[in-house]
Amino acid sequence: MLGCTVPTIGGLPKGFYWATKWRCECIQIYVTLSRRWDVSALSPEEVLTFKAAWQDSPVKKVVAHVPYLVNLASSDSNLRQKSRERLKTELSRASQFGVDFLILHPGSCGNSKKEDAMKRTIEALHAISKARGNQKTQILLETMAGQGTSIGSTFEEIACLLEEVNHQEFFGVCFDTAHVFAAGYDIRGYNGYEAVLQEFDSIVGIRNIKAIHVNDSRTDFDSRSDRHAGIGEGQLGLETFHALMRDPRFVDIPKILEIPELDTRSEYNLRLLRKLQALPGLLPKSKGLRKKLMREGNDTG
Repeated sequence: MLGCTVPTIGGLPKGFYWATKWRCECIQIYVTLSRRWDVSALSPEEVLTFKAAWQDSPVKKVVAHVPYLVNLASSDSNLRQKSRERLKTELSRASQFGVDFLILHPGSCGNSKKEDAMKRTIEALHAISKARGNQKTQILLETMAGQGTSIGSTFEEIACLLEEVNHQEFFGVCFDTAHVFAAGYDIRGYNGYEAVLQEFDSIVGIRNIKAIHVNDSRTDFDSRSDRHAGIGEGQLGLETFHALMRDPRFVDIPKILEIPELDTRSEYNLRLLRKLQALPGLLPKSKGLRKKLMREGNDTG
């Protein structure tokens, strides 16, 4: 299942226009304005319009992303409380829209100890899961690049968060290819891809991966820097994405493309990923393979 982050300028239903144009089976959106704390009330008409646009599109699953403002791990009690309330709002909206997954950055510790920050995130997730009611949307903790003071860049930290929260069925993981590479997991090539997935499985469990961010990395291995690149334009190489797109374990898992210049370059990158998905065996060792794939024949579904 392949898709991307879609533009929603003009309203959330606009995202389904781009999904149809780019042949997305899944999409990622923000269900609120991502750079503001205040959130306007959601009307029944907005929900109906969203669901109608979804029904008329090829989209099977919608994934939402929590705004970067939210930091459950903050040592600032005011910011932490605002973050909790905003996450509740995000979860409520996602549930009303019928969104399957809500992706969350685990948080940043700032000047405090990472262990204390982990505890604050766990406490917040405890409270939110306890008050979730009948909401079916799952919160997915995203694997982070290790930039700054963020938590969740090691598989052990992700495993700890999942093990400590109550109502574990309410949580899962969003595996980000660029982030794990930048965090020190060498996912390059077929062997690297399988080795990293095996390590993740032994520590966290592959069953917990509910969504995947499909991103190349502009920065080097173990850089601790979060900078995405188009597929085959960064440090990971096409073999990694070929392995991912043909991995039977993730056939029904939303694979979300997240790249710079999403408005103008998503369609091209999605076509490349579909071509990789259609190729059996191993990729040939060939210079200019990326360009060659895009020149050859018609797009494969």
